[in-house]
Amino acid sequence: MDMVSFEDVSYTYPNQKENALKEVTFQVKKGESLFITGKSGSGKSTIARAIIGIIPHIIKGNLEGNIIVNGKNTRNVTVRKLATDVGYVFQNPESQFFTLTVDQEVSLGAENLGLDEIDKRVEKALQLVGLEDKRYESVFNLSEGEKQKVAVASQLAMSPEVIVMDEPTSNLDPKATDDFFNILWNLRDKTLILIDHRTYRVPEIFERVIVMDNGMIVEDTDSEKLSDPDFRDKYGLRRPERVYNLNYSQKMGWKSLLKVSNVSYSYGDGFSVEDVNFELGEGEVLGIVGSNGSGKTTLAKLITGLLKPDKGKIELKGSVGMVMQDPDHQLFMDTVERELTFGLENEKPPIMVIRSMNLQHLMKRHPHSLSGGEKQRTLISVFLVRKPNLLIMDEPTTGMDLENMKRLVNWIKKLKRMGLSLIIISHDLEFLEMVVDNVLMLKNGRQISADINSIFN
Repeated sequence: MDMVSFEDVSYTYPNQKENALKEVTFQVKKGESLFITGKSGSGKSTIARAIIGIIPHIIKGNLEGNIIVNGKNTRNVTVRKLATDVGYVFQNPESQFFTLTVDQEVSLGAENLGLDEIDKRVEKALQLVGLEDKRYESVFNLSEGEKQKVAVASQLAMSPEVIVMDEPTSNLDPKATDDFFNILWNLRDKTLILIDHRTYRVPEIFERVIVMDNGMIVEDTDSEKLSDPDFRDKYGLRRPERVYNLNYSQKMGWKSLLKVSNVSYSYGDGFSVEDVNFELGEGEVLGIVGSNGSGKTTLAKLITGLLKPDKGKIELKGSVGMVMQDPDHQLFMDTVERELTFGLENEKPPIMVIRSMNLQHLMKRHPHSLSGGEKQRTLISVFLVRKPNLLIMDEPTTGMDLENMKRLVNWIKKLKRMGLSLIIISHDLEFLEMVVDNVLMLKNGRQISADINSIFN
């Protein structure tokens, strides 16, 4: 029995000329697990929105063909009614939180649908994701991995047959990512659809892979193909293995730009960053790694002046810019073009940056209508144009495909040659291996020296 069926589906977003989907046809059987991947803007998230009914009921546009979910044509069923058939896990779990505690969040959907035995549903869902002991905690006191588990549990409480996940591990550290895939392993009786650029552990759990490009399915095959380097190279896909060399011991003798001396900061809730010491040279690229909640973003905020240290000293020569983890917090103009030129004396679009970051076809789009990877490239380009002395990037490859990650790597190397220094906070060890000169590791707010893989265990 087919749980999801796309029948010759084409779709164009409102006020757009190009099709986001072009004659897409595929079926997903009950209990099947499907991985959908491809370049940024290739139509992956559009497929997810169509499955759950956001397209065409909330985002109108022009939809042709039929989408059938558990025997129901999504044109004829409201998003609310589809919620009992299909659950949706967002890239950023906080964007789907509506309450304050884990218990309230997990029970909310089931209560709104008028389902019975709410308490049992919540208990079972939390057991499946391993959060029984967090049931009555505030969702805002959880780690990123725990928040994503709550998002999954909130969907499981409604007992959907299909679970659609749109880049659910992009904000998770390697250990939290492993925890998430362990949960998926225990949900193999469900019909699972995962949309992602990263392929880590996918062949282990998912039977089938669809590769999208320019709104079309260009490959529909067995997921074991992801282990074939030639197949990955053909479609620009990331490797599923996780073996990296990120141990650095020698400084290169750069002229100092930033000096952090014995810096400490406490939030007053028991978590603190303690006695951090490092120096950054002109043209040096430093990677900061650590598990979720280890103090990486706190350290970045201290360097930029968004927070003031309780102890210690930060000395910076020149200006600093910061690309935050969630680009929506920093994109505020009505077109990509105006975003790039805002505040510049010369308001001509920076053609070299636009082309190198593959934004030329997006210049008239509203920034908030873009995919996650496109938003990230837009925001990074804003700072590439302005060229601060120090640029801090917090998870810059979130939602970014391999091709655009390599574009970013090339830009970072170019900025480095120009003498600009960078601090890159990331869980993406594949990306860090390509660009950093040195690595600072944090664990529970403390600076440590350890093997890169051991801090995530």
